Amino acid sequence: MHPFVVLNIQSTLSLISYILIARWHVAPRLAVRSREEALVPLLWVHVFRYAPLSLYAVGQVDPRFPQDVAAAIAYGDLVSAVLAFIALIALKRRLPGSLWLVWLFSIVGIADLVFATYKAVGAEVYRFYMGWNWYILNFYVPMLIVTHVMILQRLLRKSPP
Repeated sequence: MHPFVVLNIQSTLSLISYILIARWHVAPRLAVRSREEALVPLLWVHVFRYAPLSLYAVGQVDPRFPQDVAAAIAYGDLVSAVLAFIALIALKRRLPGSLWLVWLFSIVGIADLVFATYKAVGAEVYRFYMGWNWYILNFYVPMLIVTHVMILQRLLRKSPP
């Protein structure tokens, strides 16, 4: 089977699974929380976006892996992880402007996912050995997409009384 087909099957099944988990289990539990409280567990998912830095670890990816793509993925996710962590701390400490930090994280995080996906698909990275990064692509990225949608839903909705 062609690696692109494998990638699409795995990513699609993960995305569907995370949508169902979110809809059936996560969303009902967050619905009774304030907006700020509901955002906290969703941001935790993004704090670990530093994982793609493994693209720079010796032996983790094919040495021919395009460096511009590695940079777009690794550094974009690192910035997103740091912003998620800052927003998370601000929310937990109930700091003024914490929701603006969540908005900033969301804009940067979504832009990163779109840009990194564009770069990766254009470079056909599925043709290269990616080590652990294959699993990040197929299992973690779909979770990031679902939680980004949930974060945006929360940001656009008023808190319950």
